[in-house]
Amino acid sequence: MESAPDAASTVDPRENGQMNAFIQDVEDLTRALKNADAPDIARVKAKVRIAVSAAKSALADSAAQVRTRARYVSETTDSFVRDNPWQVAGVAALIGLAVGILAGRRSH
Repeated sequence: MESAPDAASTVDPRENGQMNAFIQDVEDLTRALKNADAPDIARVKAKVRIAVSAAKSALADSAAQVRTRARYVSETTDSFVRDNPWQVAGVAALIGLAVGILAGRRSH
């Protein structure tokens, strides 16, 4: 069996939410500074715009990696189940039996 792409395995949805919030805060800050005309501020605003653009691009890339990994896992699982239907049915039956036994013990 092939190994799944590892690049997206470290993506945490909470990190994406935090990154989106950070990007929004930075964009709000640059809008608030739009009336400032000092050359130093203009240079900083330009750098911030470039950084925000890069962060948005990285965020979009990580989402694409997650979709690619999910598609790979789905296709691999489907292929395994189609190639080994009796093994999958046996494992499912054993899991069902174990859950049934555990549930029966708790109810007594």
